[in-house]
Amino acid sequence: MAPGRSSGASWQTLKSNRNWLGFWFMLPAAAFLLLFLAYPLGLGIYLSFTDTRIGGAGEWVGFENYTWLLGDFSDGWRFWENGDSVFWLSVFNTLLYTVVASTIKFAIGLYLALLLNKHMPFKAIIRAVVLIPFIVPTVLSAIAFWWIFDTQFSILTWMMQGLGIIGETEQINWLGDSTLARGSVIFANIWRGVPFVAITLLAGLQTVPASLYEASVIDGANRWQMFRHITYPMITPIIAVVMTFSVLFTFTDFQLIWVLTRGGPVNATHLMATLSYQRGILGGHLGEGAAISTAMIPFLLAAIMFSWFGLQRRKWQHGEGND
Repeated sequence: MAPGRSSGASWQTLKSNRNWLGFWFMLPAAAFLLLFLAYPLGLGIYLSFTDTRIGGAGEWVGFENYTWLLGDFSDGWRFWENGDSVFWLSVFNTLLYTVVASTIKFAIGLYLALLLNKHMPFKAIIRAVVLIPFIVPTVLSAIAFWWIFDTQFSILTWMMQGLGIIGETEQINWLGDSTLARGSVIFANIWRGVPFVAITLLAGLQTVPASLYEASVIDGANRWQMFRHITYPMITPIIAVVMTFSVLFTFTDFQLIWVLTRGGPVNATHLMATLSYQRGILGGHLGEGAAISTAMIPFLLAAIMFSWFGLQRRKWQHGEGND
């Protein structure tokens, strides 16, 4: 057989091979992920093992940045006492911020999804209104909350004065008190994140067959039993995905915190993301900032693995065995 005819036949075979075609279709996406995700991640991890500063090349220092931040592990389980106190405060703030905000967002979002899933007038308009907090740019909503929590012009303080909760001349320093500042930024994050949870869970609720509810009514099930044995099991995969994204977005939040408080007062609202920016970009210590960012990876992987195991327990919905 002639070489040209052989190569033509091979090309025709490759064109009809689904795996080969899939490889070429996936190649641009893979290149995009490598260039804009894998490379920056790898560079950040590399910088965390150096003493690189802005404007100068760094040297390899191994785990020195992590020892400075985390503490000396040779001291036993109290190693953190010799670490950077501001870093450990940011870890605490990040976990508190993520757990409280994500829990409340899920509770309110699920309630709104169940409510919007019912037949009611102007349902389409209400869904559009619910989405408004999510589509407004983060910086703009943060500036709005900055005015809401302003010490002198706060509408919250004005309402409390009108209701007689506080004196007419009394002012509340919402963003100047450590406890109030934490509560304020959590409230702002909840306001922004609830629409995402609600609309996504609503989409999952509308995939549940109505025949299941009709059969449960015939069997005499009440609303709680229908939710417990029909709604919740059917939307568990959606819940796992939504909560994973909610936790990831909340854990890595930067814009909202930076615009509202810059991490203050006295580092009370510093998250790991804002501290990394402050140390790495504003402070010029790129190696230390990269180490703080890299320290976030184990927490993010834990959230992803939790979601993955949650999905594995519901394989029966895809025709597989329930592990």
